[in-house]
Amino acid sequence: MKSAPFLPSRDLPSVGRATDAASIRHGQASIRQAYGLEECAERWVWDGERVVGEGDDAFETSCVQTWLRAVIQWACREGESEMVDESATMLVRLAGQSAAGARECIYRFFFGAEQPQEAEAAAASVRLRDIALTDDALGGRTWGAAPYLARRLMLRYEKDAPQSILELGAGTGLAGLALEAYLAAQGRRASVVLTDHHAVVLGNLRYNAELNRSAADVAQLDWQQVFRDVTHDEQEYASTAQTLPEANAAQAEAFSKVPSDAQFDAILAADCVYDPAHAAWIRAVALRHLARTAVGCTPELHILCPLRPTHGAEMQSIYDTFSAPPLVIQSEENLDGFDDFGPVTMRQKTPQAMQGQPVAFRHFVIAYT
Repeated sequence: MKSAPFLPSRDLPSVGRATDAASIRHGQASIRQAYGLEECAERWVWDGERVVGEGDDAFETSCVQTWLRAVIQWACREGESEMVDESATMLVRLAGQSAAGARECIYRFFFGAEQPQEAEAAAASVRLRDIALTDDALGGRTWGAAPYLARRLMLRYEKDAPQSILELGAGTGLAGLALEAYLAAQGRRASVVLTDHHAVVLGNLRYNAELNRSAADVAQLDWQQVFRDVTHDEQEYASTAQTLPEANAAQAEAFSKVPSDAQFDAILAADCVYDPAHAAWIRAVALRHLARTAVGCTPELHILCPLRPTHGAEMQSIYDTFSAPPLVIQSEENLDGFDDFGPVTMRQKTPQAMQGQPVAFRHFVIAYT
């Protein structure tokens, strides 16, 4: 008979004088499995995951957090230092990606709406390291839009694919590396350039490219500087969405720059518009670097953004910026998914599913008229 799924409020052992370490460790192991808190987690991305996912149970998660705090107190009294560290780490990870430290994750991409059963059936897989959020390095974490953009592009380029790809604000590099891996598995090679502006992010981006034995180049790209060059607008804009440390310019010298005459068949931007000015900057980058023609595909700029209620101005800026030639929105489509920067969710029935808070995304396909 199949055993009942783990339910924290029912199955976690009580913590008190009669508690034994073995039962505590068993409880910790159950939490790790139920919430996907392994040192190297896996995320399986497929079309139907939003249908079969269970969603979060706030009461059960609250029970887990209360239990872990009690374990820390008990373990301190008993001199179980490793148990204290483990419980504290689990509490941090339960708070979400933005609170966690460095961690690796394997992303596997599947086609079709049916829940996949075997990892070997994945159309592509990549392994990435997320790092702690320091010095306002927002790209040190994999944001929720990246895996969904990667999968949509795999489906879009099943037949006719770009031969050169530029990823903007690449962060951990998921979209570019996953698309590169997918095309390579199909026997089609594409030159990929992964870019960011923050030196800390660039360092982790290079690590991830090497981790996947990728041939992708890692380069610094300053969208605002490209905007100034293209529009001859020298006015300084101080964005409050992200700041850079004083040493960033010097640290970024360790990375190459994207040549001003470099042309690409596809430009990717996953969750890159988080300031009203960003859409115009990205347009300037596309005007400089998006090829007018390409062999085997139409040159396109792909922007995928979460539909956040607090980012109405940012979303409107995309429509305003790409409403007139030469670069205009060709199509847009909404999709449902998860953004795992918030508290994690239990995933009993789908242990490889994406975690986090349900969120809608909008995919813009932009091209020359």
